[in-house]
Amino acid sequence: MAWFAAVVPYISAASTALAAQQSIAQGKTQEAVAEVTAMQRAEDAKAAQAEAQREAQIERKKARNLMSRARAVSAASGGGTSDPSVQNILTDIETQGEVNALNALYSGNTEARGLRGGAAVARSEGRARRRAGNMNAASTALSGAASWHEKYGT
Repeated sequence: MAWFAAVVPYISAASTALAAQQSIAQGKTQEAVAEVTAMQRAEDAKAAQAEAQREAQIERKKARNLMSRARAVSAASGGGTSDPSVQNILTDIETQGEVNALNALYSGNTEARGLRGGAAVARSEGRARRRAGNMNAASTALSGAASWHEKYGT
């Protein structure tokens, strides 16, 4: 049993080293998870902007179709497209269509900005967790060394 007493200090040191290594690995894993989250949010931001652009195109197309319909109705009623009241209606339709398109773009850009901000926060959190893991590892190593010195040092 004397041999066991001789190896206990080494077991204690190995245990401390493993705990420190585990803290470092855990910090790196948390950083990697945060990076995946950040990448997904960045992709979601791109998708939000693409969807907003598609929505803007739809709004503009709806306005063009409505203007075409208004021209056809005015021509069928015997009026001309140069009539001031028809021109006012066409201008209003075009203006509202563009406002709707710009609102869609603004909404998508706002959502994308929020998602990119979330991605930046996730990356920052990941770096902080990695640093915390490193600090925890250093703390574990120092605590283990002090404990080892108290028990086995002279």
